Amino acid sequence: MPRSRREGADEAARVGVPAKVVPFVSPAAALIEARHITFRAPVFQPGDRHLLANPRRFLTDLYFSRTRRSMLTILDDVTFTLARGQRLGVIGPNGAGKSTLLRVLAGIYQPTAGRLEVRGTAKGLFDISLGMNPEATGLENIYMRGLQMGLKLRQIKALVPEIVAFAELEEAIEKPLGTYSTGMRLRLAFSVSTMVEPDILLLDEWIGAGDVGFRQKVKARMASLVEKSRGLVLASHNTALMRSLCTHGLVLSRGKALFCGPLDEALEVYETTTG
Repeated sequence: MPRSRREGADEAARVGVPAKVVPFVSPAAALIEARHITFRAPVFQPGDRHLLANPRRFLTDLYFSRTRRSMLTILDDVTFTLARGQRLGVIGPNGAGKSTLLRVLAGIYQPTAGRLEVRGTAKGLFDISLGMNPEATGLENIYMRGLQMGLKLRQIKALVPEIVAFAELEEAIEKPLGTYSTGMRLRLAFSVSTMVEPDILLLDEWIGAGDVGFRQKVKARMASLVEKSRGLVLASHNTALMRSLCTHGLVLSRGKALFCGPLDEALEVYETTTG
């Protein structure tokens, strides 16, 4: 539901959309409870940290962070609830705040204001190659990524055979990552990133990696992750994908929540606001 009943109705009326409020999900049944989430980020101008142009300002900012900057509001008073078993599609044009919202839910960004409760492990598949070292071997990268994901060494060791087999890299796993082809890197990155099944899966677009044969394995693995997760939040421009995966939709526009409810109605609201 957008922010509150009255505020949601006002915002929907402003863009010419009939407002609709869905029933409130009790906190006990909620996987994610977001209340009035706001996120602001500083706007850096090209000369803000130019040493030659303004050395005093550069040093003051570097050591004391006293430089005043304008702040950009990326998320503005967003309220919604995700219950167990629900799959939420985040809908909106480019710049609406979809990716930022996912990163807030994943704990990468901290909200500037509002209250966020996430019950269970939330894992985002955003940049699956993040943190991989081209000078380390494929096997070493598995251990490094596993540790970054919070796994114990014994847990990673137990998962290694499955990861290597899924990535089809048995002959190359002891070689440096820098010697891998692009397809081999993608296969390893995907296999490592999806080795743990989270309670809440956060997706910024659907993942497809590798050649035709491997993409079928990716599709099956992604479907399994979605099926086994207790909740899903997916940001995508693919309407057909939304309809096949999601039960509910959250419509964002310029960082504001216009609507949260059944997916078909959310898509209708989005089409009305962009049409």
